[in-house]
Amino acid sequence: MASQLDGKTRATGSWMAAMLALAALTGPVAAQTVGSVAEDPIEADPATALVEVSLGDWEVKNSIASKLSRKLSDIPLTVRVKPDIANDVCPLGRSDLDQQVAISPTRTCAAKKTSEALEAEVRKVIPTP
Repeated sequence: MASQLDGKTRATGSWMAAMLALAALTGPVAAQTVGSVAEDPIEADPATALVEVSLGDWEVKNSIASKLSRKLSDIPLTVRVKPDIANDVCPLGRSDLDQQVAISPTRTCAAKKTSEALEAEVRKVIPTP
């Protein structure tokens, strides 16, 4: 009787181990396949994916606040813009922004100057007075 129980226990244990292994192999793969295309805008179209630009530089933030006639505290810390705007205001080249795709789904840079296009994007995201 003990040998019959040992056989059933081993069979059940082997079956459970096989199911856990199958779940471990297929779960993350299925999740990555479904999620990567739907959630990664850079993968869908790298040329038009937005860049998150930091407005933390004191002169940039101050200049934008002044030109928009807003308080400094009204200006956001970051704003999402088209790659050509980011290329104009950040000290990175377009190829540097494109290389960030390999590391993160969000491309980022820090503005070191301002432009009318950047000011227009900030104007879109700040609340109206």
